[in-house]
Amino acid sequence: MSAKKTYRAYWYKSEIQWEASRRGKLCSAGKPELEISSPPEFKGEAGIWTPEDLFVASVNACTMMTFLAYAHHKNLALMGYESEAEGLLEYVDGKYRFTKVVLRPHIEVESEDAVQQARQILEDAHKGCFVTNSTTAQVELFPLIRISPAQSGQSAMP
Repeated sequence: MSAKKTYRAYWYKSEIQWEASRRGKLCSAGKPELEISSPPEFKGEAGIWTPEDLFVASVNACTMMTFLAYAHHKNLALMGYESEAEGLLEYVDGKYRFTKVVLRPHIEVESEDAVQQARQILEDAHKGCFVTNSTTAQVELFPLIRISPAQSGQSAMP
């Protein structure tokens, strides 16, 4: 009989302070402050991070971080990772909610064998991303995985 693995639980803390109008400051110990606002379409200020931006960014960031952890565990020779994300906020059943988040990761690897390995790792990371698993929005993944041009003498992704 094998022992059942136990998992720890974690708390994360942030603070927010209203500054003026629909603008505030987001803080978390040991991290830079972040100016936040409602988006312009909800009478906020342009050019400032919004909860909507942060939501979409958190799905994108969690997917990448989960991929990186899985890739490291599987010894994937990763040359680059960039990803675009967009989320659809819709009025459904009397309230606004994100109904869809689309991720477009661009991944560069060393070889053709690594392309297939990266594709599987990305699928597993997508399923394992705790932010994706914490939302009711449909999260779609449209990856582009290719062999790095650096392997043919060109520069790799930054």
